Amino acid sequence: SFCRESCFSPISPEACPLVQSFMCHDRAFILDGHVQLKTGLQTQERHLFLFTDLLVVAKSKSHSHFKLKCQARLCEMWTAFCTEEVCEGSTDPERSFVLGWPTTNCVANFRSAEQKDTWLSFLQSRIREEKEKDYPKTIPLKIIAKDVGTCAYSKTLSVTNADTANDVILMALQQLGINGSEKDYKLWVISGREDAPYPLIGHEYPFGIKMSHIRDAMPHGSKPCACPRQLQGSFLTEQLPQELQCQFVLKPSRLDRCQQLNDLSQKSFKRKRSIINWAFWRGPGTHLDNVPLSSTSAAPGKLFGLLLTAICEDDNLPKPLL
Repeated sequence: SFCRESCFSPISPEACPLVQSFMCHDRAFILDGHVQLKTGLQTQERHLFLFTDLLVVAKSKSHSHFKLKCQARLCEMWTAFCTEEVCEGSTDPERSFVLGWPTTNCVANFRSAEQKDTWLSFLQSRIREEKEKDYPKTIPLKIIAKDVGTCAYSKTLSVTNADTANDVILMALQQLGINGSEKDYKLWVISGREDAPYPLIGHEYPFGIKMSHIRDAMPHGSKPCACPRQLQGSFLTEQLPQELQCQFVLKPSRLDRCQQLNDLSQKSFKRKRSIINWAFWRGPGTHLDNVPLSSTSAAPGKLFGLLLTAICEDDNLPKPLL
């Protein structure tokens, strides 16, 4: 059930300081509303603000004050309906759908079926329109195949902004001459932003994930369409800071017996976990062998010894510490 105290709805959204801070001459405010965002075992009360090119996720503090939690470019977002892959427990399909951005998946649960339909319609429409503005619409994407055959392969594919993770898996298998389907393999993302490799479910857009890293590496305020040469150069050289790099690794869905994870770990791979949960579930078997991660990553399975700011959410200590 929704918490009345934490679901403030602004009387005039355009008057909110948070909304005003995002307004500019080429961006218009479209829609706002309260939502529950569910990931794994976690449920968070949030307020969404939809702009023509951006989705802003905030936490309600009062009727006019909201704390920014995250923002996502619509051209890099996705929607899906595989709610059981993302959160624990049953969800009402009439009031919810999967919402995601690089590299997060969460279940958005609304108050009513009408509100859910409105948000889904607006999001899908705006995502489609923003994707039409993408430049370039096709990028080279390097795929590393591990535990496929007797050695490691790498293949660079030409991927469009409409190709899903499953589409990319099928393309990679075809290019590598490997028999199988998207059900037999998983595409993992190793991002300098994240603490651990993250398996994609299948509906996500690898193009958007890669582009988000490229865009974040560009000078603040610049737009890709305004400097195509610089953007293309970034793709070709991949000379990005460590925290803005990302790799895509193709691995079989089923690991060898000696590599199999316990049931809890296997379950945790289905969805995006918080850094606290990942820290507990990660062990030697959960890593993609020896693929290098960011130099700032914590040691496998380590929770203690991390900065409190890295493991506290909403200024609350994690339950294990309490």
